[in-house]
Formats: sequence, structure tokens, C-alpha cells
Amino acid sequence: MAIAPTQYVPLLRWRMGEYQALFKLAAGLKPAVVPLIEVLPPDFDFEQWRPKKEIDDHLGGFAAKLEKKWSDRPALIDGRQLAPATRMADGRHTMTFLFDEARKLGASLTPVINLESDAAYRKAVHDIDAIDMNGAVLRCTLEEALDPDFDDHVDALLKALAIDIAQLDIVLDLGAPAYSPQGPLVGVIRAALNGARMLSARSVVVMAASFPETMTELKLPIQTVSREEWRLYAALVTAQSPQERRPSFGDYAVAAVKFAQGDMRFMRGSPNVRYAVSDGGWLVARSKRKKGETNQAYPGLCGLILSSGQYHGATFSEGSAYIEDCHTGAAKRGNPTVWKWVATNHHITVVLDDLAKLPAP
Repeated sequence: MAIAPTQYVPLLRWRMGEYQALFKLAAGLKPAVVPLIEVLPPDFDFEQWRPKKEIDDHLGGFAAKLEKKWSDRPALIDGRQLAPATRMADGRHTMTFLFDEARKLGASLTPVINLESDAAYRKAVHDIDAIDMNGAVLRCTLEEALDPDFDDHVDALLKALAIDIAQLDIVLDLGAPAYSPQGPLVGVIRAALNGARMLSARSVVVMAASFPETMTELKLPIQTVSREEWRLYAALVTAQSPQERRPSFGDYAVAAVKFAQGDMRFMRGSPNVRYAVSDGGWLVARSKRKKGETNQAYPGLCGLILSSGQYHGATFSEGSAYIEDCHTGAAKRGNPTVWKWVATNHHITVVLDDLAKLPAP
């Protein structure tokens, strides 16, 4: 499917906080969201020094969970986080298994591939498209898009997948670039978007991230963090001429490009509430973790959001409503998973509101 400039592509690592965020979106907003879902490997058991689950058990519930939380709405599925050599017990490639199972439930999925994907991954995407005929999504870096041989690399990929350029969507993933100075970066992105294969692709998405990898440098108890990826996208749209193709917008939601990996027994973050605001920022309210406390700080942190002057109100999103209810005691104090869906659900709603305020493409 083509992704329209009015649609939003959040990159979501498929854990409970992320899929609950999608599930709790207002029904009228869901058609404007096309999530790019990164399928994660099983958690690691550091005591036993092995994955907590075999790959079949880990991926076995993916399709049912997707159908329950997102129904048959379109989604993009990226298997890059799974080790390339991983195979299901019956020998199937992990991407093949995911799409076989999702297909049984009527899911509308498109596989995501990159230029470095190995031959087995390419073969799996080829075979998936031969059945579903949804094409594929190329997720590439800015450096790759600016390579003089980029079009040749794309053509080689198209040949391997046996699809036409009109069946390929391209996600230009900037990662977390140096956002300043903004003007030159906008110019470089425009140059990349005007490449031959970019112009011919079914649709193009510009994706980036700016949420900090660690919050230890943020001021207590509350600080505004700039959503630089949104400000960059808005500047890009403003700079484009009417003849230029407007890309769709994507981001990493309320997460950094790199995410915490390690023994979670020793990786306890401080309580925090992340709240997107409409001027291209996030409010981050947090407190120092106190020994013996788990979630006692959350009502007070929610109060900081409510009194910030930038609170959107309880009716704006399910996430926003939960913050007010937690402050008043009408909702439980929750845990990190709850606060991930709260932040992500509200963030998606804010981005859709931001997109609606842009001039029509």
C-alpha cells in the first residue's frame, strides 16, 4: 500500500507498552497510522545464560497479538533485530513464519528489508510478496541514499525480490543525526529525496529520532526536550517547492534509536512521565529512584504535567486521561510498561494533530 503524506509511521518495538498504545488509540485516528514494527528477539536469562524462550515460543503469539491489538490494519514488519541465522524448529525463516501466521488471521502486512539483508532474508521477502503481493519496504540510511550507486543497489534489490519500483516503499531512516545547523541538513535530505528511485517509489517516509538515550542529564523534576525530528520535518515541508514530492513522517515515538540491553536486574531507571506537547517538544517529569520505592512517585510526576500549562486535557488521548487519573488516584500508579503505553499513545495522538495542522500537500 502507498503511505500518504497525511499518514504517520511510528517505529515501535513490539512489546506490551507499544501494542497497548496502538490498541488504545481513538478509532478515528487508527487509519492514519502505519506502524513500522521491529520484532525483537527473546529476552535473555542472565542467570541461566540463555534466551528465556525458544524462538518458536517467542514468536508463536505474534500474529494473534497483532490481530487482537491492531486488527487487519496495515503494518510494516522489520525482522532486523532477529539474528540472521535464526530459524524456526521446522526450518522456516523467521520472517516467513511471521507472515504465514499473520496471513491466516487476515493481517495486511508489508515486509521491511535493507540493502545489507542477507540472501535468506531477501528470499523470504521474495516469497512473502509472491503470496501477498503487497510489495516491500526498503529501510535505508541517508548515507546509503546519497551514494552515487544507490539507484543501482535498489535495482539489484528489486530484481532479487522480483518486484517493480512501484511496489517499493522507501523509509529514509536518519537515525539520530546532528540536527544543527538545520538548513544544510534539510538541503541534503531534499537532494536525497530527488533521486530517481526515490521519486519513482510507491511512497517515501522520512524517519528520525531525538529522544535522549539517557535522561540522567535532564533537570529535575521536569524539563522540556525538543522533538527535533518533528521540527526537521516541518522545516523540510516548508522548504519544499510545490513540485517536490512530500514524504510521510516517521519517528521512533518516545524512544531513542539505541535501546537499553543488558541484565534488567541491575538496570532500574528512575520513575518518569514522558508527555509530547504541540510546540515540537516533550515534557519529561522524573524523580530520583529511592530505595524501597517502586511507583510511588508517579502521582506527583503527573501533577507536574497537569500544572505545566501544556497539558492537553483528559479527552485528548487515552494516555493524557491516564495521567490525570493517576494524579487524582482514579487510576493505579502503574509500572514502566504502563507508562510506555501512556507516553506512546499520547505521542502518536500529538503527531497526528501536528500533521493535520500542516498545509495540505
